[in-house]
Amino acid sequence: MQTIGTHVFLVGIKGTGMSSLALLLQRWGFSVCGCDTAEIFSSDAVLQEAGIAVFEGFEASVLPLDAKEVIYSSAYSEALPILQEARKRSLPLSTYPQYLAYLSKQQDSYAVAGTHGKTTTCSVATHLLQQACEGQFPFYAIYGAPQKETAGGRECALFEACEYQDHFHSYSLRGVLVTSVEYDHPDYFSSEAQVMKSFETLVDNLQGGGFLIYCSDDSGAKALGSYAKHTRPDLSVLSYGFSSDGPFSIKEVAGGRYTLDLLKDLPFTVTSHARALVDDHVGALVLSLAMVLDRPEPKLYVENKGLITDEVLPTLVSLFLPHLAKYQGCKGRTEELFRAGRVIYLDDYAHHPSEIRTSLEEIHLRYPGYPLLVVFSAHTASRTNALLHQFAEVLATCDRLIVQNTYASARNDGSADDESSLRLFSLLRETMGDRVAFAPSDESATEIASTWLQERWLCITMGAGNNRSLGPQIAEIRRSFQ
Repeated sequence: MQTIGTHVFLVGIKGTGMSSLALLLQRWGFSVCGCDTAEIFSSDAVLQEAGIAVFEGFEASVLPLDAKEVIYSSAYSEALPILQEARKRSLPLSTYPQYLAYLSKQQDSYAVAGTHGKTTTCSVATHLLQQACEGQFPFYAIYGAPQKETAGGRECALFEACEYQDHFHSYSLRGVLVTSVEYDHPDYFSSEAQVMKSFETLVDNLQGGGFLIYCSDDSGAKALGSYAKHTRPDLSVLSYGFSSDGPFSIKEVAGGRYTLDLLKDLPFTVTSHARALVDDHVGALVLSLAMVLDRPEPKLYVENKGLITDEVLPTLVSLFLPHLAKYQGCKGRTEELFRAGRVIYLDDYAHHPSEIRTSLEEIHLRYPGYPLLVVFSAHTASRTNALLHQFAEVLATCDRLIVQNTYASARNDGSADDESSLRLFSLLRETMGDRVAFAPSDESATEIASTWLQERWLCITMGAGNNRSLGPQIAEIRRSFQ
């Protein structure tokens, strides 16, 4: 890593994790800029607000002469001209996962892993550590959403750790929380067993004396917890969830409130409604507590004399719990964008059948009685084809659905002429009839949506592609009807 003040250049800087890293490096005092496609993403505004320059394209000429280090998204190949230029100049060159692996070795590091819920759990944990510890906990965090606030410390770190291409195997971690283990990334994993093996290796690699936290409500995560108990007796293994039999067993009480087995007389609320999201929030609580208690002197970070007694855990829980109700959400996670013409517009990152099911449950609970129109952009042809029937089953529950082309991401796993989205549309047509439409372009998607939408409806752009900007366009077309 270069010294503070030197120029770090990020290739693919608009990506969710890359933009988060860019903001962090800037806060640390590095000169940061980068490049990406001309396509507008939600991160554009965040980077612009931070004064981080983003250049268009990946030609060699884009790389500044004073760049001292280059970090690039693993979605790109080293064949890119700009990366060839960096190698020609003998600049330090690393992928985003390689750089996170490097950072993980610089202090005590912790991570959230799992097929679903990583970003939300990281975001809630960051919120809790900042608020409950009043900015005194010396950590930083990197995950798939921009952060405007930071604790300002570097004694420990929290990472979002992805299983794709076994990236998280290179991280050096004292503890990890696993939300779920399910089949995904079929362009890399050939079976669910292979996915599980990757997570087992993650457990194998945890530092001695560390911890594993897992969600007991997910069968894959629960199986991983059993694996850890049998193979890593040196680890502290702790579960949470509605089916957990430990201190963090969740019980729902009247009025959308919950209790933990540890503190049955202290009900709490969270800002989400779907059970899987409640799990994520409580998991974030458990992880936050574990990180604080893993420090040499936890009482330095929390102003409470109770920490010197034997009741450390209940005391900490009682301090952290109220802050769950103050969490304000995460960009792109069932995010309400705006309201116009008596229609509510939302955006959601869900791109796996299980995630879509959770998001739809959350939306129906948050907005009871509102019909729902979803504009869905599948992410990667391989995922769409491998999970085709699961996608069709869950998406068929929408009141109206517009299927867009599979998003052609930097992985080149999907393109405008790809047939996976047409297969999905054809399957949905069998059950939904004329309630589903196929939109080969953004223009056709906005036209169909603006025609279908009625007052007191919800319109949600969904997927890991880049259709978030369609909401304002749909609203503008609807205004022209008036």
